[in-house]
Parts: sequence; structure tokens; C-alpha cells
Amino acid sequence: MLTCEYVHLWRLPAAAGGYDPPVPARTPAGPATIDRLDRQIIHGLQLSPRVPFARLAAVLGVSEQTVSRRYQRMRTHGLIRVFGIANPIGTTSSWLLRIGCRPGTAPATAAALAMRTDTSWVSIGAGGAELICQVTVDEGSPESREGLLHHLPRAANVLSLSSHQVLHRFIGLGEADWITATDQLGSDQRRELLAEAPEVPGPTGTDELTPEDRPLLVALGHDGRASYAALAEATGWTQRKAGLRVQALAEAGLIRFDLDTATAALGFREVAYLWFTVAPTDLASVGARLADHRPLAWASAVTGAASLVAIALCPDAAALYRYLTTEVAAIREVRTCETVPLFTRVKLAVSLMENGLLRGPIV
Repeated sequence: MLTCEYVHLWRLPAAAGGYDPPVPARTPAGPATIDRLDRQIIHGLQLSPRVPFARLAAVLGVSEQTVSRRYQRMRTHGLIRVFGIANPIGTTSSWLLRIGCRPGTAPATAAALAMRTDTSWVSIGAGGAELICQVTVDEGSPESREGLLHHLPRAANVLSLSSHQVLHRFIGLGEADWITATDQLGSDQRRELLAEAPEVPGPTGTDELTPEDRPLLVALGHDGRASYAALAEATGWTQRKAGLRVQALAEAGLIRFDLDTATAALGFREVAYLWFTVAPTDLASVGARLADHRPLAWASAVTGAASLVAIALCPDAAALYRYLTTEVAAIREVRTCETVPLFTRVKLAVSLMENGLLRGPIV
């Protein structure tokens, strides 16, 4: 039996039409409309964040200049950011925190959390009284281990705190992240785009990050598509050394490349955390099934009363309702589903958010 609890439902005005219509996004330069080609460029970058524009253009059947111009426009307007980041390895663990705040203090608390380099996905939900964020903890470092998880319960603004360790992330559809709705690349285009792309490895232990890599990581955090010339300038290395170091770290699985997107500008105005309760015997199968659901951007097994958590991206509340009452309801092993829509997204993986658009990264 499936039960769904709505904690609070908040949404921006929905546009009429289909599942994912073009949406005008207010930017410093005025309105910017995201169209089909923009979405396909974004999907290509999700599949291969550092793919050469010439190769992506050939797959899309347009000129390299068109792809480059559109990418730069979307990046300048705060709609997308390609970034590079260190992969968690060894004793590093990820935690989801649900933080209950005193009335009126959630925005300031969220802003403070967002400025930390060990936090990501900082959001305000549940009527503006609850924060949800992800925290990276290095269990081998006393400073990290006794950091945020240790001090948050003592903060004056915090009324309650529950922490949930991320045990396993489920990857669906053979891809690294969510698909941009209906304007996705076709299967032939995906194969062509990824034909020469190396498989993304896990950490091999054959190399390690050093303090000398810090300027490189900062530069890649700001621009994951930075040229070797730009990386050489940021690090003081030669272009050859910068290129070889990026390649070595990527091949060792010590860094990864990803994409932050202003999801509201892509048509996803309803963003919600879904906390599922399932029996341990069904955890793996239900997690794998959820990972294949198009509305879900992320699904993982976690500790705590809810054994699975996912992030849903929908165009409006009606679409979220349809998803819950059809695709989720069809999974009989799901016992309960707590739905927590997000009031404000303050930080994504690395990018701060302001008025729904990407601002400076915290790296």
C-alpha cells in the first residue's frame, strides 16, 4: 500500500502546453528563451561535459560556431555551468541533512551553509522552515569529522537535525544524470557523441590529489571546459603539463566533470525531495527502477527511517501529482513516500543560485 504525504506544495506559475515547453528566463541581459537546440546542447554536455564543440555540432547537424555561441550565451546568462570537481574517495562520505530552523532564520542559515566548500544542493523547503543540503565528510580528517555534523546541532537557529548517510547512488538509463525532457538526443546521436569518449572510471589508487592541484581544481570549478591555455595561466604550469595532469586525474577517477543547470529556465518549476520507505529486500530493485524514471534527477539509498531518497523535477504540481500517482504508485514495494517540495534552491553542486539563475561557484 502506497501513501504519499505532502508537507508543503509551492510552485511558480505554470506555462500552458506540453510537458516541457520553452520558458523565458529573466537574465541580466533580458529574457532568454531556451529552445530545442539549446536543450540538445545541454543534453550533449551532460553526456560528455568536455566534448569538443566541433564534435557536438556534427552530431546535432549545425555549425561549430552555432554550438559555441549558444553555449556561451547560456553560460553568461547563468543557465548552465560545466564544472570539474574532485571525486570523493577513500574515507570520504556524503550525507543528506534535514535541518529545522527557527522562524525567519532559514534564508540566512542556508546562505551560510552555501558558502562552505563541503556543502552542495542547499535548498529551503517545507514552507520555508526546513533546509536540506548535502555534506561531504572526510572520516580520516578530525577537522572534517568534527565539522558541520558536530557543530550544527549547537547552532542557535537550528531546532532539529536529522542526518542520512548516502550509501549508494543508482544510475539509470546508462547515463550519468537526468535527461532534459523531450528534446533529448536520439540513441544514434548518443552513440555517435560517445563513440570516442573514454568510459568514466572510478578511483584506481594509481594517483592522488596533491596540494599543488588546488589551483587546477579551482579553475575547473569555475569552468570545467577551460582550455589548457587558461588552466596553464591559472596554475603557472605549461599547457602540456596542465593537459597531462587533467588527463591523469580523470583517468584515475580522481576528478569528474558535471553540469549545473538553472532547471526552472528549462521548464522544471516543481522540484521536490521524495523520501521512500521500502523493505531491505526490495531496496536494490526499487532503487534501480526509480533511477530509470525520467522525472528523477537523482536517486540513492540512505540511512534512516526512509531508505531511499530521490529528487523529482517536474514542470508543475500537476505533473508531480501524475508522476506520484502513476509511476511511483506502480511500484508496489514502496510503502510510503514523503514529498517535500523545495521553496528556494540556494546552491547546486557548486553554483550559488539567485532568482533561479546560476551565480559564482564555491570551490
